[in-house]
Order: sequence, then C-alpha cells, then structure tokens
Amino acid sequence: MKNKDLIPIFLMLLWPAALFGGAQEKETNVNERYVVESVALSGVAESKISRTLREDLQKLVGEKYSQKAARELARKLRAELREYAVEVKVKRGDKPEHVKLVYETERNRWKRFEVPIPLVVYHSKQGFSGILEIPIDIHHSVFTFGLVDDADSLLERNAGFLLRYENRKVGTDMVQLRLDFDSFHQSFNAATESALADRPDVPGVYRWRQNFAPSLSLYPNRDLKLSVGTSFQRFQMQYPSTRTETAYAGTADVEYRRSARSQNGYRQNLSAHYSLRTATRVLDSMHVYTRHSVTSDYALAKGRNRFAARFQGGYITGTAPLFERFSLGNSSTLRGWNKFDVAPLGGTRVAHGTLEYRYRWFQLFYDVGTVWDAGQSTPVRHGLGFGLATRDGFFASLAFPVRLHDVAPVFMLGIRLGIRY
Repeated sequence: MKNKDLIPIFLMLLWPAALFGGAQEKETNVNERYVVESVALSGVAESKISRTLREDLQKLVGEKYSQKAARELARKLRAELREYAVEVKVKRGDKPEHVKLVYETERNRWKRFEVPIPLVVYHSKQGFSGILEIPIDIHHSVFTFGLVDDADSLLERNAGFLLRYENRKVGTDMVQLRLDFDSFHQSFNAATESALADRPDVPGVYRWRQNFAPSLSLYPNRDLKLSVGTSFQRFQMQYPSTRTETAYAGTADVEYRRSARSQNGYRQNLSAHYSLRTATRVLDSMHVYTRHSVTSDYALAKGRNRFAARFQGGYITGTAPLFERFSLGNSSTLRGWNKFDVAPLGGTRVAHGTLEYRYRWFQLFYDVGTVWDAGQSTPVRHGLGFGLATRDGFFASLAFPVRLHDVAPVFMLGIRLGIRY
C-alpha cells in the first residue's frame, strides 16, 4: 500500500466519529430551557480545586442551563486537575423544569507521563523545526494526525507525517494500547555525508524511512509506567546502491515520576526513564543491535525560584543505523554547540548533564557532555547560557560554547507543548 493511500483511509475511520459528535451536540442543546438546580463534583474532593473555581460552579445554580458556560467550567477544571479527565453530565432535577449538573472526573494515569511536543524550535546553526499534531479525542480513543519537519531531534532532517491511535482504557485505566505509523523523507547535512567516507563501519544515509510501532503500556500505580512493544522500521539506503533495509526491534520502557510538596513550601519533582530497543534476527531484522538509554530529572522549587538537574546516558552494541545513534548539540543538549561540529555521525556512547536555575521567567543553564564510539576518546564539552522560559513551554535563550577560540553564540527560540510537571 502506498503512503498516499493511508490518508483517505484514516479520514474514513474518523468520519463516523464526526457524525456521532454532531448528533450529541444537537441533543444536549434541548436542556437550555431548564434551570440549574444543583452543581456537584464527582470523583475528586472539592478541596483539590481553587476557591474561585468552586464559586464559579455554584454561580450556575438558579440560572438557565448554558451548554457553553458548563463546558467552559469543564475546561477550567481540566486545567487545574491536570491528571484527570472531566466530563459534564446533565441529569433530571428533583423539581419540574430543573436539571442537575454533575462534573465527573476520572484520573488519567497516562497523562502524568506525557512529554512536551516541540511545536516550533529555531536553532541559529541548524534552522527551524516543527511538528503540528491534530488529535481527535473520542471517549477513551484518540486519533492523531501530524505533519513533521524536524532537524532538531536526530542527525537528519525528517519531513513527512505521522498517524497515531491510542486506546487509553483497555478494559481498565491501568492498560493502554498505542499504534504509531510514521513516514518520513530525509535530508542530511554535508558534514554527516563527508564523515561517512572515513567510517565504513557506520551505515550510510537513506532517502526515506517508515516505522510501524504497536505498544502496550501498564500503569500499576500513579507514579510508574511499564511499556512493551515492537518497532518495524524500513528505510531506503542510497549508497553504494539503492536498496531497502530493515531494523525490526523489540522495545521496553520503564518510566517513574514522583512529585511532593512539603509544609515549608518546597516542591520536588523526580522522574526517570529507561528505554531498551533490540533489533534481532528473530524478527527478521537486517540490522542487529541493542540500544540502552536512560534519563533522569530532578527539580526543587520554592516560590518563584526553581533549581533543576538532568542526566542522560546510553550505549549501543551492534551496528545501528544513523537514526539510532546518539547526538548532542541541539536545542536541549550541549546548548551553544552545533551537533555537526560535536559529532557529525553521532556515537554509540553518550553522557550528558544539565544544571539550571530559574527565577520566574529568567533562566541560567550549564550543559556538559560527550558522545563517542567504543574504543575512541573524545573531549568533554561545556556550554553556558541564559534566557527566558515559561511554564507554558515558550523559551528564548542565548548559549555559548566553552572553548578558547571561535566562541560564537547560538540563539534558540521555541515552544514546547506538554504537561506541566
């Protein structure tokens, strides 16, 4: 099946959902001739929401029911109860011509583990990157279509689209099913193509890449997520001849997130993520390798002051394609450096750390890291910078590589959308 055939199929799958949503809209408008008798919050204690929001909910009592006002308050509840899904139900009142409003909440275990999406990122040495995702939420199922033009994450620039289906309650909210399909065309920096001439042990560049990745996640408690799955990747190599190769891998991930508040006003956040990808002949993979990576974050905040530390490490055994190799020197690692100056081919080993201090929007940071191949030694590099960063994901920063010559600053600007943690 060709790539262009997938989009109409995807739209046809969503068409019944759009019809169903329209039918619901018409039905609920009938209740607008009734008076609100009472407003209740179900599934969570009222103490978890702000006093202002509690007062706004009670202001509905005695007024004519307004679907627009009810949904606006549901939106505000979702903003304050970040780990909960909120749905407003209209029920028959005890008095004639009256209705009761019940805001039902349900904990979204998966939401705690969402990561920021780089909506738009600009790096003065590497250009613009962007991802536009359009999710359609239908009860516990979410269909997502996205357009991608990303030169920030990997060594190559990926341009293409992604499709995703998530069932966030497979029998229970402890289990989630996810299916991903990506289709990208690649372009590579001249530094990468030039470096490949001296490294016959590193697989070369490719013209396009596709990935199908089903996975199943388990949430045994609110702080832990366990995932297993597979990743079937196909890509067209360009040299020495055009051919299609495969990297079929089994995947496993363990994520942990914990937050705490003390009575003296300190807030602490801790997260850790271990990821394993192993491509094997058992899955009929042409490339055989195992990739381990681990990241951990710690943040301590009080009032408007926030201190954060982050570590990233990993190693690869076997012969992995370029998209699996580690790289440093983008908008979030070794800021101030250009990744094609650090390691144009990436590496099979990586170690990186970040220290950061924020006061309100103002940010100071220090990065240190190195990426290398087994049996080789490379220098440890350092970067310093400052800028502005908001909790809503906007950032603008100026970073400097720490070296004796050619100290040219790197300007970065972007918006990352995700769950505040």
